[in-house]
Amino acid sequence: MINLSLNKQLDIIAPSTNRALGVVLQQATPAQLETISKDKDLKSIMNSLLKESTQSSQSDKTLLDLAKNNPTLKDLGNVSSTIKDLLQTLKSDKSPLPIETTLKNFLVDIKELDEPILKQKLENSGVFLESKLKDVKNPQVELKSLLSELDKSIAKSDIFTVKVLSEKIKELLNSPTLKEASNSSLLQASKDDPNALKQLAKGVESVLSKLQEHLSSADSTLTKSVATQLSKLENFISPKLLTPENFKLASITDTLQILSAQLSQSTNPHAKDLLESLTKVMDTLKEIEQNSTTPKTALDSLIEKKVPQDIKNITEPLKALIEKADPVFSKETVTLAHKLAPFSNPEKLASHENVKEILSGDLKSILLKASDEISKSSHPNQAELLKQIDKLSLQIDYYQLVSHLSNSSSLYLPFSWDSLEEGSINLKKDKEDKFYCDIDLKLKEYGELKLKLVLYDKNQINIQIYSNNSEFKEIIKENIGILRTALIESQITPREIRLFDALEKNVASPYEKSYNHLDLGFEVKA
Repeated sequence: MINLSLNKQLDIIAPSTNRALGVVLQQATPAQLETISKDKDLKSIMNSLLKESTQSSQSDKTLLDLAKNNPTLKDLGNVSSTIKDLLQTLKSDKSPLPIETTLKNFLVDIKELDEPILKQKLENSGVFLESKLKDVKNPQVELKSLLSELDKSIAKSDIFTVKVLSEKIKELLNSPTLKEASNSSLLQASKDDPNALKQLAKGVESVLSKLQEHLSSADSTLTKSVATQLSKLENFISPKLLTPENFKLASITDTLQILSAQLSQSTNPHAKDLLESLTKVMDTLKEIEQNSTTPKTALDSLIEKKVPQDIKNITEPLKALIEKADPVFSKETVTLAHKLAPFSNPEKLASHENVKEILSGDLKSILLKASDEISKSSHPNQAELLKQIDKLSLQIDYYQLVSHLSNSSSLYLPFSWDSLEEGSINLKKDKEDKFYCDIDLKLKEYGELKLKLVLYDKNQINIQIYSNNSEFKEIIKENIGILRTALIESQITPREIRLFDALEKNVASPYEKSYNHLDLGFEVKA
């Protein structure tokens, strides 16, 4: 039985719980220790990884400098290499331990990496374990919130069966299980009634079934794919992308073709009219492609023929058409239906299910459990396994410590890449909703590579690339067009991609200054 009080602050950044901090303090000088504890006691400085400071205190800055320059922590090496070493030691035993399968699944090859997998690996990297536990919610409370949102989403529906569905949702919300659900019940899991959870899950399943019937009968213009293509088109014809270095005629043509195929399946008469206009635009684009010899002449012709305005004349009415659809077909309803799906399983409704799920998937939690099991076992390589698990746990503690002290998210790269010697990512957000990302890599063949990214205005990005390897710089120049295209296809506008010589040590990052200082180096354009 796991008992977790959500009202008690988790003291995870304290010498007794974060071993990386313990290492730093052991090797700190008296003067440094005095600076660290000058303004506040040590425990309050380290009180929580999750605590957001309005600005870094001198104590935090001193500790951060100590952590980054501590010889023991600097020599910890690459996390993926440690995992590989641990796996190799585990393989030597004829009876595989459970942790072996977990580590194999965790260490995905970079070639097999995609966005959902990367997100999952980062979330379960161990760096956010205490954060997730602190914010964990009773799944019954989550279900109550989702059902309330769904009821609100479909409240204005004109479809009779949807109104009936709304009554079913209200019945579930008024059930004793959901009426009494609260996060405090995490301390009282024994009160869960299995039969009540089964009935509740059946109710959720019934709601989802009826909801899916409506969603499957929706006109093709109301699908998520249509919304995605419209968003892409709006991005492609934005002034920031209608520039020689960013303009891709093929991207616009491909998106229009997909949208055309979707509209051709619609039974809405307005959609049919828009389809005719779309076909004319596609004919114009075909003519431009045949008569243009360079991307610049194609762009000039596109603007001269007012194609962006013609496309806007199609997307705006189509968006209005979608917005006028019954609420049951809205994007919000589709999203809520997806979030509700797991709760049709009664096991997912148990009070402690969220805690169990976090602990079963998080690397730090798995390491702590494995260490305890191996220390009690008679494994032939017990000492070596414990040593490697201890090292891996210390590496995770280090990233937690740096994250706290720098008021950011400092992460290792949670995947396998043979060309990588070591690497880390640091993410930070400022008060103006700009997002900063430092990616520091040490490549086996090309040496140090640093990337500094700034994301602002939701989808505008500046990228600075730092390297001293001439051969690698040529590779970057040759492939910069592929990077630009990939960003644009992901609806991110590359405003600047600049290549620099490697930053000198202790030199402030250029993006920490005003954007007026970003005119150094040279821009590589596709």
